[in-house]
Amino acid sequence: MKMIPYGISDFRDVKLNNYYYIDKTHFIPKVEMYGRYLYLIRPRRFGKSLFLNMLAFYYDVYYKDEFDDVLGDCYIGKNPTKEASSYYIMKFDFSAVSTVGDVNQNFSDICNVDMEVFLKKYKIELKIDKDKPAHKNLNYILKHLKHQETPIYVMIDEYDNFINNILMHDEKDYEKLVSSEDQAIYKEFFKLLKAGTTDNGSSLKKMFITGVSPLAMFDVTSGSNIGVNITNEYIFNDAVGVTKEELKTLLTYYNIKSSFTSYNSNLSIDDWYDSYKFHKNVKETIYNTDMILYYVKSLLLTNEPPQNLVDINIRTDYSKLKYLVYTHRKLNGNFNTLQKLLGDDEVTTLQIKDSFSAFEMKKEDNFISLLYYLGLITIDKFYRGKYYFKIPNQTIRIIMAEYIQQALKEEEIFKIDLNAFQNTIQEFAYDGSLNIFKFLSNEIEKNSKVRDYIEGENFIKGFLVAYLSLSPFYAVLTEVERNKGFVDILLRKAPNIEDDIAEGVIELKYIPRSKFTQTLLNQKIEDAKEQLEQYKIQSNEIGVIVVFSGWEMVYCQRYD
Repeated sequence: MKMIPYGISDFRDVKLNNYYYIDKTHFIPKVEMYGRYLYLIRPRRFGKSLFLNMLAFYYDVYYKDEFDDVLGDCYIGKNPTKEASSYYIMKFDFSAVSTVGDVNQNFSDICNVDMEVFLKKYKIELKIDKDKPAHKNLNYILKHLKHQETPIYVMIDEYDNFINNILMHDEKDYEKLVSSEDQAIYKEFFKLLKAGTTDNGSSLKKMFITGVSPLAMFDVTSGSNIGVNITNEYIFNDAVGVTKEELKTLLTYYNIKSSFTSYNSNLSIDDWYDSYKFHKNVKETIYNTDMILYYVKSLLLTNEPPQNLVDINIRTDYSKLKYLVYTHRKLNGNFNTLQKLLGDDEVTTLQIKDSFSAFEMKKEDNFISLLYYLGLITIDKFYRGKYYFKIPNQTIRIIMAEYIQQALKEEEIFKIDLNAFQNTIQEFAYDGSLNIFKFLSNEIEKNSKVRDYIEGENFIKGFLVAYLSLSPFYAVLTEVERNKGFVDILLRKAPNIEDDIAEGVIELKYIPRSKFTQTLLNQKIEDAKEQLEQYKIQSNEIGVIVVFSGWEMVYCQRYD
């Protein structure tokens, strides 16, 4: 039986050492059709590095003798193109660049080593000067190989990894690296690559670049992209990631039940790892590769789901979102957008921006596009010329809830004892206690600063969802259709919970403080009861009616 290639991006290693491989080689002819200089943006841990290394192996003249051994059972092995095994691959991995110390020097050191490896690999009689900046050594190599007619395919993995980290911590340092000043070595490197794509007789014949956002590409090329951005093209929607059919084949191979659930959970694993779309016309959504392999690996090794359904490798550095939701040391409108998303309010925009500056990413449309590229939201639908986005799955919902909880805590807007909070969730799950809602209500009363942020039902709902999502017992779903109605908040048992715990059907009502009356409260309660009756509460479920007036919870009762 083949091993699960979780965390492995070395294509040659995967193919030669008995790892399961989801064949993506049928995209090679499409890559060739789309152009010579391409770049692909996808969220972290989606399989970009493995895809790039697959391309590198296929086109590398160095591995020509291993072509059949490695690719013989793949689509492209049976259907090779004319360009197979015909390039000298110059590959860079910018995720290795350290942001500690002199970043320009760190960048040059990494690139110079990669260029030195390139020269030795192909036995090219050139020597670079490691004391020189990377772009000057690259220029030296390209100029010399131009006269030898050596076809070079440049590949850059995670082109924006280190530069994004710098941006989120210090905008001025980022500006230095992408400005036109002499010390902007990163910018000069891309200027040289761009020049190589237009130079007559250039040895730079092809280029493929991967990353997680288009920000740095815009800033280092002055808004003019080096090549074709295939990120949002229909035919490349599933170039990385796992399709429904690919997952079905994988599960069949390992003899795993196609329901992909355990312990009689009502929650499909689709709700945890699925629902990504990278084009408005795509019919079926795809899974994050890392998430799926993480889950399947646990099933194979322990016959159980992982103890923590959220893989630590998926968590994007909190500081990245922290930077985006602050302006002048205060939470801005982008923070409100995250709150709306958690309450399952869709966010909309007329277009997905494929090119915009990092200095303008706090604008709402740009912020929404950036969330999309990072994988924190995905396309739900395209209707009347407008994109509607939602949080793709429970894994991302938990990550976003953690962002919000941490932001409120660091700004001293809302701080709670998370251990005490988790205990109240445990009491709901095992005893049916409603202390969880009373606990949060009491904490709001104690943390007076948070009241300034409470404006309407959307905030209350997003607030509740954010904290309930931190529970290890449940997936928190919103606006779930049931019997021609929509449940405000549904607590579904997580697939890794073996015990027979209660699930929750929560109907949330809101009354502005200025309009509160006992009569209106009674009406809201009756409306909630009618809706819970409509949902037909199951024997394993607890119906709960919660009513807030402003920041104050004025009613909380079970209704089963």
